[in-house]
Amino acid sequence: MLKIRIVKIAKNNSSFTKEFLLKNLPKSLQERAKRYLDEESSLSYSAGRLLLKRALFENGLPASLLEEIGYSKQGKPSFKVHNFSISHSNGYVVLAFSTNFSVGIDIEKKKTIDLKLFNYLFTAVEWASILDAKNSLERFYWFWIRKEALLKAAGCTLKELKQLEVYEHHGTYKEKHYYFKSFDFDPDFNGIVATETQTAIGMEFIELKDLLKD
Repeated sequence: MLKIRIVKIAKNNSSFTKEFLLKNLPKSLQERAKRYLDEESSLSYSAGRLLLKRALFENGLPASLLEEIGYSKQGKPSFKVHNFSISHSNGYVVLAFSTNFSVGIDIEKKKTIDLKLFNYLFTAVEWASILDAKNSLERFYWFWIRKEALLKAAGCTLKELKQLEVYEHHGTYKEKHYYFKSFDFDPDFNGIVATETQTAIGMEFIELKDLLKD
């Protein structure tokens, strides 16, 4: 079973500042976190790496692996052997970690947007499906989170978004299949994970303070 780890960062929580969280991460990750100009992005990055540190611990792997994270030409972070994917949105940070297969995860808060600003990201058929739906916004998010999760699992870029074919329970990229599982963790959010292998999923909600114990 694939475990999805979830942490929520409370707003205006003076107990867990950016500097405090960074103390619990290796120097190389601290430097990378400092590249984020706004506090929320830096906190989300740090919380994501702390979730990853927890996942390594629970799988009997050393925390020192955090310093071995590499980046593909497409910018996907990964280990040489193990796989992980992180997503964050409006205070939530989620992690999918696997020692066996590629994973991609995405969460998005449901909010009103100007749909026409995003039509260039979809094929003509997909865009028609969005516009013809009873609830175009819901249909937009249905497509978007699947494409984001598949993009991460396949390791491609936004430039290749139109090459990603998505359906209810699976998606394809260059004829390779990936499998979707949605997860409900907050009524105001959408969440989905894409995996290279069909698997059951479970969720674990973790308090931020508990990520500082390992």
